[in-house]
Amino acid sequence: KQWYQRRVRASAAGATPHPNAAPPAPAPSPNGSYCLYVANLPETSCKNCLLYQLFAPFGAVASVKPMNNVNGLNHADDHWFGFVNFKNYNDAYAAIHAMNGSTLNGRSLKVDFKSEKKK
Repeated sequence: KQWYQRRVRASAAGATPHPNAAPPAPAPSPNGSYCLYVANLPETSCKNCLLYQLFAPFGAVASVKPMNNVNGLNHADDHWFGFVNFKNYNDAYAAIHAMNGSTLNGRSLKVDFKSEKKK
């Protein structure tokens, strides 16, 4: 019994967080919002509309900014991505949890908190 109690105490002391628990909140941007990076967007005529429509159901979207990384002159290989700013951390986390890995027009989206560029 004594061995079992020591083992239970040791495992409880080094307990890992629940896998569905929200990670620690990143620092908000200077305007007070939480920025998400959205990669692998499909081709559409209105990227602003698409980003807003995809992420508005999760909460108050402060802004959206679609971007294009053109590979040379071949526009068929354009890589669209974007940034979505949420006013609330919990809304941003819910959007990541729901949208990361989801498929849109045959493309798997990658959604995560924006990270600083490595220098």
